[in-house]
Amino acid sequence: MVGERLLFEPVLAGRQNELRLFQQQFVTSMAGQLLVTLVDGEPGIGKTHFLWEAAQHAEQAGAVVLSGYASEAEGMPPYLPLLEALGQYIRSASVEELQEQTGAMAPVLATILPELSFRLRELPDSYSLPPEQARLRLYEAVGLFLAAIARTSGLVLVLDDLQWADTSTLDLLCYVVRTQPSARLLILGAYRNSEMTHHPAFGRSLTELHRLRRLTPITLKPLSEADIGLLAFNLLGFSVGPLLLHLLVLQSEGNPFFAEELLRDWRETGFLAKDGEGSQPEDIRTRRLPSSIVGAVQSRVDRLETQIGSLLQVASVIGRAFAVDFLAGVAGQDVEVVEEYLQKALEAQLIRSSRPGIFTFSHDLIRAGLYDGLPFFQRTRLHTLIARRLALRLRSDQPATHQLAELAFHFARSGDQEQSAIYSLLAAEEAMRTYASEVAIGHYRTALQHLSAHDPRRAESLLRLGEASLQVGAVQEAVEAFQAAQVWWKNSGDRVAMGKVGLALGRAYWCLEEINLARATFEQAVSLLSSTPTVDTVKAMVELGSLLLVSQHNYLAAQRHLERALDLARPFGDMRLKASANRAFGNALMRAGKMEEGIRLLEEALAIADEAMDVMEAAECCECLFLARCWAGQLDGWEDFLFRWLHYAQLCHDPFQLRHIYSHLATFHAQRGDWPLTEEYLLQGQMLTEQQGLPEPLAMFQWTRGVISAFQGKLDTAFELIQASIARFRVLEPQSLVWWLGWLGIVQALQGKRKEAQAVLEELETLLLPLPSGSMAVVHAHTHMATIVVSLGDREWAERLYTLLLPYHGQYHAILIDRLLGSLAILLKDFTVAQDHLKAAEAVARRFAFNVELAWTLEACGNLAFARDGSKNSEAGRSQLKEAMELFTQLGDQIQAQRLHNQLRRSPFNLSKREGEVLRLVATGKSNRQIGEMLVISERTVINHIVNIFNKMGVSNRAGATAFAIRHKLIE
Repeated sequence: MVGERLLFEPVLAGRQNELRLFQQQFVTSMAGQLLVTLVDGEPGIGKTHFLWEAAQHAEQAGAVVLSGYASEAEGMPPYLPLLEALGQYIRSASVEELQEQTGAMAPVLATILPELSFRLRELPDSYSLPPEQARLRLYEAVGLFLAAIARTSGLVLVLDDLQWADTSTLDLLCYVVRTQPSARLLILGAYRNSEMTHHPAFGRSLTELHRLRRLTPITLKPLSEADIGLLAFNLLGFSVGPLLLHLLVLQSEGNPFFAEELLRDWRETGFLAKDGEGSQPEDIRTRRLPSSIVGAVQSRVDRLETQIGSLLQVASVIGRAFAVDFLAGVAGQDVEVVEEYLQKALEAQLIRSSRPGIFTFSHDLIRAGLYDGLPFFQRTRLHTLIARRLALRLRSDQPATHQLAELAFHFARSGDQEQSAIYSLLAAEEAMRTYASEVAIGHYRTALQHLSAHDPRRAESLLRLGEASLQVGAVQEAVEAFQAAQVWWKNSGDRVAMGKVGLALGRAYWCLEEINLARATFEQAVSLLSSTPTVDTVKAMVELGSLLLVSQHNYLAAQRHLERALDLARPFGDMRLKASANRAFGNALMRAGKMEEGIRLLEEALAIADEAMDVMEAAECCECLFLARCWAGQLDGWEDFLFRWLHYAQLCHDPFQLRHIYSHLATFHAQRGDWPLTEEYLLQGQMLTEQQGLPEPLAMFQWTRGVISAFQGKLDTAFELIQASIARFRVLEPQSLVWWLGWLGIVQALQGKRKEAQAVLEELETLLLPLPSGSMAVVHAHTHMATIVVSLGDREWAERLYTLLLPYHGQYHAILIDRLLGSLAILLKDFTVAQDHLKAAEAVARRFAFNVELAWTLEACGNLAFARDGSKNSEAGRSQLKEAMELFTQLGDQIQAQRLHNQLRRSPFNLSKREGEVLRLVATGKSNRQIGEMLVISERTVINHIVNIFNKMGVSNRAGATAFAIRHKLIE
């Protein structure tokens, strides 16, 4: 009977709506759609209990349920929640099932799941792969394994405390969601939303899951008074009186964990006195409640036998989960005695049994409270005992990541400096091997704390720390680590090591836009590594040449270094190196204007990177090739190619590779007028660039927002954003202004600021002087200059720019050069040529649905019809202007739409505004006197206007003028 329970079990209260939502998700997922449901709320709000209840429902429905959790403790292994969940499955599944479900991927899975090696015994031989390729294979293997487990009965993967999950776990989960959309898999997780500000990777993962349309959030709020009353009844087996219930709600603030702990404390201390009408406090006024909920937990532990409390304190040092036999060994007690004591803790709901021989603290607050209650020296002694026992159990042939991480964690707190350094370095290397850079950073930092200043391992550890920091976007930390390693090797006289760390340091400086420092560092690295060329020599030359090309526009020096790098790369037979050298030299040729040859080398580099499964290099190739194809006007498949680039960049798990792609995605979708998608990519780009905090991506993103605002007709906003970004670029890379400054002039010209726009033209002309003609930087700047000139109607500039841009007809620099050539030709009154250019531009704009370009192109076509044919054939021009006006309206550019509306209201026969008004009134049948009264002019003036109208239109009477006005829709 529930009412008779003395040792009670919590029952879920007040979460019926949330459970119904989970059940809906579960049914949909089991039908063949991978879904993610994430439960958030404050500590103790009932997230873990909700997960347990949902898991029970899934198990009863016949699904496989696997559970794992992340840990707040430092030094925990990467992928911990998945190691827990998949580890329990591997231990319980049959060998035949495991063989079928893992297949050829078993050796890859065994790198993080050592249980698989134990169960399957003999695994097929694997082979060494580059880091990015190996990470891809690992993620693919985990995704296929989960899908295989889910295939028969469906799978619910329950992951608790995800606010503490490492970045590698989150990246892996997002990869599985992206690549296994039809798996019968429901990922059910829980996290504390209040801790997300300290975990940007979690925020990125949430954004990605929302973008994939796979995420359903469930927020658990504090329980109402009625729900707290139900919770109390479920726990006690009888109702509590209203006064006590009010006190319970007041003390717990609707938090179920706090309410449960208070009820247990009250019950065990006799504060609750059951009677026939319910429970009432003995004396609420004199009852001293625990000062904190942790105090309530501690008081419950204190009421158990002393030996049980001591055991639980030892267990709290081991971790959230612990094995009975291991706890007995550390405590120096018999296993059976320990198990008997733990049964009493289990009955007191302080721990729970996850599987035979393994116990878990019911809530991490319980473990933390017990751990904090231990004196410092006792904690240190226990960490030492635990570390030594773990070391004895360590598999020497293939230590698992979590074993090394545990050893590093406990030795770091044991006071043994040497062992702490050894195991922290081993754990860091293992974390890097399993592509968990953030976890590795923690281990490297711990190791460095325990290595003396003269230890020869120190410099290599600093280098590796810098590399790991660079991988996660912590660039300033990487710089500091590389600088420290450089000093160490300089003092030791190791020139090759100095060159190697110089290569890494130069990359970090470049990320921070410290261009001069980056160049000097790369040059020093090339010098140090050139006596006996190695792979690192080629890499240093590639980086130096690329920096000279992209950031300093020093084309000759860049090509010299990159051509040399390409020659040096060939004898090594390293496909990754060849891809890198090809990409860098192809990029140099393309930017110098040798488009065909440059694109050929870039495509070859991408093919090599694909073959080598080098996703980092493939992402670099995609960025260069995307720009090259756009500039060359090769726009077929642009969207697929952008997503290919995005896919590679995401697989790198290097935020730096994503720094520009969202700006390109947003700009292309803005060209189409797809504002919801544009805004989605802008939000993703903003979050990413702000988290990285790197100056160049932040400036570019701000510039992109300004350009897109201009597309929408928000000229004041556009001006402010672009002006602010230009100010940043003037400080960061003054030479790069050739790429960015033009749009400031374009917006100013649209705003009617002629003087300011002309100043931009003059500054751009000065910036272009040192650059070789035909380079893409020059063509790009001329494209912007031509756009300004068309708005200003400057024939002198138009003549110069038409000649300069003509060789590049068909190119696209976010503006169709053919459209500009046509508009410039109209200014020069070369109407036949203008028509050919505009026809080509219109075809491209319509084909790719570039509606912003199409609107401007149609306006130019309309203006051409009026300029060329005058009064003889204005109907075509009016039709084109009207279509342009409608497009501007659809795009939200009310400024341009209103301008064209006003233009259309005017007659195409050069009638003045007043003559147009008179004509419309004539067409409606008004007399001269009526017209004069309506327009407040004399009848003689009306007659003069009518005579001018007849002469301009070539008609002789009112009927002819009326027919013309109706035909040309000059009246409503």
